[in-house]
Amino acid sequence: MAGASNGQKIWPVLRYAVTKPVVIHRVCDGLLILGHKSDFYICNPTTRKCAFLPHPPQRPGVSVIAVVAFYRHHTSREYRVLWVSYSRPISSGVPVQSPEYFVLTVGSNQPRCIEWPTVSQHTLHVTQSPYCPPVHHRGSLHWAFGLNLTVFDSVAETFRQMSRPIELGALVSLLDMGGSLDLWHTTCDSITFDIWVLQDYDAETWGFQYRISLFTMEASPPLNLGVIYRPSMAVINEHELLIEQRPDRLLHCDTDGVFLGNVESEEHGNQLILTRHLFQESMISLPLFETQEDDDVKEPPFLIVL
Repeated sequence: MAGASNGQKIWPVLRYAVTKPVVIHRVCDGLLILGHKSDFYICNPTTRKCAFLPHPPQRPGVSVIAVVAFYRHHTSREYRVLWVSYSRPISSGVPVQSPEYFVLTVGSNQPRCIEWPTVSQHTLHVTQSPYCPPVHHRGSLHWAFGLNLTVFDSVAETFRQMSRPIELGALVSLLDMGGSLDLWHTTCDSITFDIWVLQDYDAETWGFQYRISLFTMEASPPLNLGVIYRPSMAVINEHELLIEQRPDRLLHCDTDGVFLGNVESEEHGNQLILTRHLFQESMISLPLFETQEDDDVKEPPFLIVL
């Protein structure tokens, strides 16, 4: 795992063996939740502190426990994790138990069940995916899938739905553009991107903001647009973006579509994967770090090298 500074230099944060891949599940206030197989860890790369992260107990018949969200509860100031437990269907048409959602304070062993009666299999897949982190805006976490947004109020710890422009179809992602909630829409040819901004949060009204076209982008070397590849986008700040145009091409551009450079690593060249997680260094500590220091806990399968 690598991070980028304001000067767009890439430096390593975590290191792990290719044979033991580590997944970045969620990020909050400089704290990372990482996963390896069925184990979870929470760490602060800045302070080089790491701890094994307990998850809710696995009930009979459950095959998957996954992280949905990681946030700081505004009232209690506690760091909490929203978990989901569910069973994968053995085959199509075979009924399975409904997924269960739990809130668990970091360091606690007392999970609390959260109701989400309208959850679908597609919703389940997106919310627990490490590649679709929610966007934190106005005290809530937001995901885009289907023709609506799903919103988790991190204070009341309840779910609700929010409308968005249905004419954009399903190929959309959410972005935090310096404090505004934006939708990124990709055309079917994966060449043109439209950015829509949420103009009125309470009224749920959206407006078109700008368009970026890879066809007109003057990149060096020129972009290969011959093969359709659905790109990923991440925000650096309100004026600059990163676009993973292909598996071997990470572009740095501005919101006018002006090419600013290619992002590469001295160690890995252009073999970079855009995670869409925003990591900011912090000195935050957790009681869990201290309580596990003297315990005989499993050695994490990664090394903090920040």
